[in-house]
Amino acid sequence: MRDTLSNLSRPAKIALQIGFDAVVVVFAFAAAHVLDAGTVGDGLAQVNWVEAAIGVPLATAALYALGAYRSLIRFTSANTLAVMVLGAVLSTAALVVASFLIGSPITWVVAVTFFLLFTGVTIGSRFLLRSYFRSTISQSGKNVVIYGAKDLGRQLLTSLQQGVEYHPIAMLDDSKDLQGLTIGGVPIHSPSDLQVIASGAGVEIVFIAMSEVSRQAKNELAEILKSTPIEVMSIPSVRDIHSGRAKITDFREVRIEDLLGRTPVPANPKLLRATTQDKTVLVTGAGGSIGSEICRQLLKTAPKKLILFDHSEFALYALERELAGLSAETGAQVEIDVVLGSVCDQRLVAEAFQVRDIDTVFHAAAYKHVPMLEHNILSAIENNAFGTANVVAASVEAGVSHFTLVSTDKAVRPTNVMGATKRLAELICQAQADIQNTTKISMVRFGNVLGSSGSVIPLFKKQIAAGGPVTVTHKNITRYFMTIPEASQLVIQSSAMARGGDVFLLDMGEPIAIVDLAKSMIRLSGFEPFVSWEKGADAKPTADEIEIVFTGLRDGEKLYEELLIDADARPTEHPRIMMAQENKLEIRELEIELQTLKTCIEQRDEALALATLKKLPLEYAATEMAVA
Repeated sequence: MRDTLSNLSRPAKIALQIGFDAVVVVFAFAAAHVLDAGTVGDGLAQVNWVEAAIGVPLATAALYALGAYRSLIRFTSANTLAVMVLGAVLSTAALVVASFLIGSPITWVVAVTFFLLFTGVTIGSRFLLRSYFRSTISQSGKNVVIYGAKDLGRQLLTSLQQGVEYHPIAMLDDSKDLQGLTIGGVPIHSPSDLQVIASGAGVEIVFIAMSEVSRQAKNELAEILKSTPIEVMSIPSVRDIHSGRAKITDFREVRIEDLLGRTPVPANPKLLRATTQDKTVLVTGAGGSIGSEICRQLLKTAPKKLILFDHSEFALYALERELAGLSAETGAQVEIDVVLGSVCDQRLVAEAFQVRDIDTVFHAAAYKHVPMLEHNILSAIENNAFGTANVVAASVEAGVSHFTLVSTDKAVRPTNVMGATKRLAELICQAQADIQNTTKISMVRFGNVLGSSGSVIPLFKKQIAAGGPVTVTHKNITRYFMTIPEASQLVIQSSAMARGGDVFLLDMGEPIAIVDLAKSMIRLSGFEPFVSWEKGADAKPTADEIEIVFTGLRDGEKLYEELLIDADARPTEHPRIMMAQENKLEIRELEIELQTLKTCIEQRDEALALATLKKLPLEYAATEMAVA
């Protein structure tokens, strides 16, 4: 029946509606007399059929003039209701006038009853048809759940119910006042019911319809991804919807980063702006994951000038364009300058500081790929140690107010070249801090950030897109993660607390099992994870499964990263920034070892370079490859 009605031409549909309303006029007029008379016989005897005949064109003409036949029944709304009521008022009034003109006036009881019956039947029939069309159409779409039952959720529900692709079966909201109610025939549940609903109703997609996603929502969604292959999508921001830049149905795939990231502690505006507002700020490694996000966050603090330093021409070009666009969009008057080159180029670094009046430096340039640096020891030392020495020395020489080294948790009792060279970079900064008081030098350590260029997440995404397998080094390996924006904000804030030679540690939260991360990402992509030792030796992955393969720990890789916050760490005025006490090396003794390392680089002597790293007070203990 639905297909038959849907396939009718538009004029045929209008004629059908007019014919139905004509029948309703006659029925309502006769029924009004019957109700007034008290019996069917007496009521029908009182009906003036000429008046009934006159009422048909009057009523349909009034509805046609008001546009009642221009709206599609499937999209019947409150506006349609208002049109039908107004049409019924005009029809009733015209009928009363016509009855007086032909000398057979109807009573006010008949008039009121006709109005009520005509309004009720015409409106009720349209909403019933709307429900019929929507139910038959939506049941053919994907079963979906809408997370959020307030304004955005209700707007999304209305939009989905008017389409054919999705079938909303439930809404979730943490407001107890809404739980148990229904909107548009869809029940509202507690977020804790998501697991049961998803597994029992064959839910394929969860739409997040909230301007701010709560920690509870993230936990519920992350939990469901551990056991159910389901897509999670979000809608555009309220600002983009209201400005017209996006429609509510411009869905975006929710990334695993969005679910794993903690709810950040709000930034302390005083700390965030202390070393950056109205100042000239230089960021090395600006084109990298951390460096570029530091630049984005800095733009919000209204610096006078932002200098981007990187060896990648394309990265600098892309970042400069992005920041210029953001600056124009927000109305910020920030001058953006670029320096193309390597921090290993001592002359270039010195010149960059000599010709610019720099106030604050964030040194994020570094080589960070652990296995690669195990086989490129001299390059790691040159870039991570001597590159840092060049930048911090130039900062001191130029009288920079604040210098912050972006370090790593791998510098804590390092087991690889990357960690050892970053700890050496810290020693260089500490030594420079001890011999002068002009530049406040500090270091800030943290672990993995979600979505960075060196993170496993981009690798897993690529492997899943290729159909697998997803490679995990060890079934028990864990890592600490935080989002790039949170890490960058904390780095900037730590700079404001520096007194000279400080080592700051970021609270990374709880460690995450990498195999669980892989499983969640696979399910988020709509597949099931396949692990051979869980399924049996003879089992093979199906078309709906992505295999997880364990490859063994790589050179220099730890099974567990050490906690950044240890017994010796002291709290600061920010709840997620701690301060550590670290061993130092006198500048003269350090310079002797650095000269040895410089000679190793010139003579390409990796063996002596590695021996020198182990001799330094870095607590460096290289590890051999482990088997999964």
